[in-house]
Amino acid sequence: MMWGGSSVGRASRSQCEGRGFDPLPLHQFFLFVFLALGAAAPAAAGPLWDDIRQRGVLRIGTPGDYAPYSLTDTDHHRRGADIAQAREIAVSLGMRAEFVPTSWAALLDDARAGRFDIAVGGISITPERQAVVAFTKPYLQDSKQPLVRCGEEPRFDSRAGINSPAVRLIVNRGGTNEAFARRQFPRALLTVHPDNRTVFDEIVARRADVMVTDGVEARLQQAKGLGLCAVRVGRWMPAGKAILVQKDAALRKAIDSALRTLGGRRGYARRLSAWIEDYAHPADPATSQLATLIDERLALVIEVARYKWNTGAAIEDPPREQALLASLRERAASMGVPASRVDAFFLAQIEAAKQLQRELFERWKREDREKFPGMADLATSIRPGIDAVTSQMLQTLAKIPAQPARLPLSSTISGISEGAVRTARAPLLQPGT
Repeated sequence: MMWGGSSVGRASRSQCEGRGFDPLPLHQFFLFVFLALGAAAPAAAGPLWDDIRQRGVLRIGTPGDYAPYSLTDTDHHRRGADIAQAREIAVSLGMRAEFVPTSWAALLDDARAGRFDIAVGGISITPERQAVVAFTKPYLQDSKQPLVRCGEEPRFDSRAGINSPAVRLIVNRGGTNEAFARRQFPRALLTVHPDNRTVFDEIVARRADVMVTDGVEARLQQAKGLGLCAVRVGRWMPAGKAILVQKDAALRKAIDSALRTLGGRRGYARRLSAWIEDYAHPADPATSQLATLIDERLALVIEVARYKWNTGAAIEDPPREQALLASLRERAASMGVPASRVDAFFLAQIEAAKQLQRELFERWKREDREKFPGMADLATSIRPGIDAVTSQMLQTLAKIPAQPARLPLSSTISGISEGAVRTARAPLLQPGT
């Protein structure tokens, strides 16, 4: 069973020893490259910031295809270090996080069109982007690094080695990788791959030779142990990772201030470490999916708490809890899931939900929070969403063993309530449930 700290990047060391360099461990790599987040003054009024506060919703754009920062699955559930950070920011600002899909190619056009207030997902600060949008202070500093098949590192350890007609260079569409490749390697045979999730498979399959990408991503792919190695080079195109923000000074100051309350660069380093480990050495797909659904349900519980804070409704609702369990037992019988397992797992979800609500209420009392603006209705909007996720949880529970071999280390909710996440996952750590 693995649910706790473990070494990051161990696969990369075993693959590359004896190949001419000793790779830098992932946790050391990103710890020493973080920039300090300075103190931000309280935000003054601003047109967009005023509008956001009135609606009570922070719209967050994300491409959703870039591990370990942000990935979106086919059911539109989101995972990653930047998704976790964005949810924590929304809670700290007293707002609902609303994620908006975008792409690297459409990122600036979507920003110009006002489709989101901020954007996350491993976004680099560039002059081209700064002409259109603003950025928070960087939470990570990175640079470009070649990724190749292990054993071929000496061929691609210089710009000249890559900038050749004999080299099949591959990039994902629309981001800084494509811009860097076109500028630095004009003589290479360039392929622009449409899907950032599968671009590395092209190198493994020998349909491409090299990709020059961000260092964290190169080291993550190396740590997976699939035959790819990061090439040690100098600092090619150093750039900060930051949150993209619409050009409203008050909004930028508010997000910077929220980042600082979350622990700045060190807080992000802790978050990123767990996500890198999970993407490098994942749990089985069904278990990972169930962990994601636990997070999605708890994210909706945050909205339940906000609604109950506004209305003064009680956190406890025994009749609804009993009705939910009875319905789940009935549906589980046709799936071959024992009633005892249903009770153990979903009673934990109910308790985790109450635990999260109690913690949020205590937090809001300390913060002297007033009523939240722009709240959705509990019965017609929030609960149907919870019911839909709960149904997916039951279907997924039927696919996993009683005690999974490994649980993910990461969670998009643990920074808001580590205790609620542990409570919700506890039945998966107990044999026979």
